[in-house]
Amino acid sequence: MKKILRDTCILSALTILSVFAVSILWMGVTDEIRLVLELFGLSFIISVVNYLLDEFVSLPIIGSYILRYFAVTGIVMLFGFIAGWFYRSNFWMAFIYVGIVFVLAYLLDAVKIKRDVDFINRKIKERA
Repeated sequence: MKKILRDTCILSALTILSVFAVSILWMGVTDEIRLVLELFGLSFIISVVNYLLDEFVSLPIIGSYILRYFAVTGIVMLFGFIAGWFYRSNFWMAFIYVGIVFVLAYLLDAVKIKRDVDFINRKIKERA
């Protein structure tokens, strides 16, 4: 299931980028296309930050999630102010948006960890 979900996301991203590339050549950059391209850029920046956190910071899992949440929220706020997504009066929306994504990511991660633990336990039982 994980592979299907990952492949679906990759295919969707490639499809969106291809359609937008043709649209940009045909009509130029519209507000909708700009928003999606900004979201892709933001996702890239967040992925790089998460990679760097994985490489250079070793915290317990809950500490890691808390650090990532605040780091990503800060990036989303900064990017959002630059891109004009947020006004000073509604900056708190970044905490909600990031929180929703983090809850979904945590649930997916928990399922993956559970499967890994079950697989390792099964292998240990087979050896005994």
